[in-house]
Amino acid sequence: MTGFRNYIRVLLAGATAAILLTLAIPALASPSSEAAALEKQLDEIRAEFKSAGAAYDTAYWELDETEVRLSEIDGEIGQTEEELTRARSVLGARLDRMYRSDSVDYLSVLFGARSFQEMITRLEFVQRIGAADADAIATVEALQGRLLDEARSLETAREDQTAKTDSLKRERDALQSRMKDKQKEYDEAKAKLDSIRRASSPAASPSSVPSAPGANGMVFPVQGTNYYSDTWGASRSGGRRRHQGTDIMSPNGTPCVATLSGTVRSKNSGLGGKTIWLTADNGWQFYYAHLDSWAVTSGRVTAGQTIGYVGSTGNASASSPHLHFEIHPGGGGAVNPYPYLRQMQ
Repeated sequence: MTGFRNYIRVLLAGATAAILLTLAIPALASPSSEAAALEKQLDEIRAEFKSAGAAYDTAYWELDETEVRLSEIDGEIGQTEEELTRARSVLGARLDRMYRSDSVDYLSVLFGARSFQEMITRLEFVQRIGAADADAIATVEALQGRLLDEARSLETAREDQTAKTDSLKRERDALQSRMKDKQKEYDEAKAKLDSIRRASSPAASPSSVPSAPGANGMVFPVQGTNYYSDTWGASRSGGRRRHQGTDIMSPNGTPCVATLSGTVRSKNSGLGGKTIWLTADNGWQFYYAHLDSWAVTSGRVTAGQTIGYVGSTGNASASSPHLHFEIHPGGGGAVNPYPYLRQMQ
């Protein structure tokens, strides 16, 4: 009887353990499901973020190019007005001389001819001079009219672009805020899942994805949600300079990593704000600008190591944090980073 009771106790203990284990499984799976759902939401927001960012980027550069063209048109209009003033002055002086001479000079030119044929020739010459002046003025006035029309058209385009840019900027800022919220939720769920995994298997390490190099052997410099486009050579500061890099738009504080192994040196400059120059082991140099802060200010770094964080220092807009990234092969002049960045991802 005692043995039977012990047998029953063993069965009950086993059943209890099985029930507890069954109850524990959903608890273990729940954070994983939550993380998967949040990761899916993050992917959707990333896609929206990139789409809105690309549209904003395009509108921003179109607006800047419009400003440049407007400036050029203003200069052309100024030149045309000067030409028109000179032409009118010349014609006015001629008319004034003719008026004061009471047409005597004009008549003397005609009747001073030694033959009727010469008088006809002189008359045609005088008329030709007058017609040429009139044609010149008409041409200049027509040119001025066209330039003014184009300036008005460009001004309208600039107003439209400004409204479009403002709208896209609001949309982008809203997406940035959503991204931060979702990223926080995801990080919390991931931390819970890592904690459960460590508890169930002490040897297990938290899941992480190291910064891996792309097809060209380089690591993408921004490790987080981002968007960028090919703006190499686009106008900057109203055409006073041209863009010599790629702006990688990303939320403030996003980690920036070393593209290749090498040495770094940091600097605080006017336009670039907090910057880093990375000199890779192969002699190439990489320029990181507008950083919010540095993770490394000098010394040796390895590819994929965090060296700074996305910001808006220098002449960057606080509402548009981004990394200005340049590539200088062999330490020489800057080249378009866009095709290299595409191969890094």
